[in-house]
Amino acid sequence: MSNEQERKVIEQYSGFPEGKRLTFTKANETEFLVTMHYIRKFLPPAAKIADVGAGEGTYTKALADEGCFVDAVELTPCYVEQMKGMFADRETVNVFQGNAKRLPFLEDDEYDVVLLMGPIYSLKDPEERKAACQEALRIVKPGGYVFIAFCLQDAPLIHEIFMSENPAEEINTIGYDRANALVTDNTGSSRILDTIASVDLLIDAVCAENNAVKVCRFSQDGVSQIIRNFVNSMNENSYQEWIRYLISTAERPDLMGFSDHIVQVLGKR
Repeated sequence: MSNEQERKVIEQYSGFPEGKRLTFTKANETEFLVTMHYIRKFLPPAAKIADVGAGEGTYTKALADEGCFVDAVELTPCYVEQMKGMFADRETVNVFQGNAKRLPFLEDDEYDVVLLMGPIYSLKDPEERKAACQEALRIVKPGGYVFIAFCLQDAPLIHEIFMSENPAEEINTIGYDRANALVTDNTGSSRILDTIASVDLLIDAVCAENNAVKVCRFSQDGVSQIIRNFVNSMNENSYQEWIRYLISTAERPDLMGFSDHIVQVLGKR
């Protein structure tokens, strides 16, 4: 990550309540609930996990609460300090400041599961993205799993731009290729928005170069953000049915592009 991109990431997230983002509304919470469902599928008892790009520690806390040992790595200094305070009394949690593409303080073949729930869409250079994936595969045990999250193009474009009060004006605030309906520069954000094709390009290269295999790919939030007003108004029974639907359809290729976020799970041979 270039110094400028690193500065942009830290600037964007400093002061942003990332720890509340996954629970702020029902629509936001879907991302967390679906992802936790998938993480649990791959956890052995008393699993050791590296949460790389841990933010304010949402997944770290949830997994530590379930008996896992977690090493949390985060780039943004204020998040690191918050987590150190939050987990000061937890012997099963260690907190490090670091960059996903360089993790010399974490040992080879050490973790049952490695989470990359944010770093990849904050890295814009293809070689740096591969380096972060390679580091995750270096530190995961043979037979272990790496979760790599991506932000996709269309759902954010629809609910952040086309569902705003003045889409024609709003779309001029980003780089936008009208002929191909692609966001070319998410101005003001450190995020890069991917297509399924660009996800495949990275993942195929990572697998070929690092003796890894694709295990599964799932949508974290489905269409929840596009129809967020309806999701947020659901009563508890209806919301639980919605979560079941999202889990049941999470791996359907025809629905994948409607999600804000997707995760590719890799296995290390």
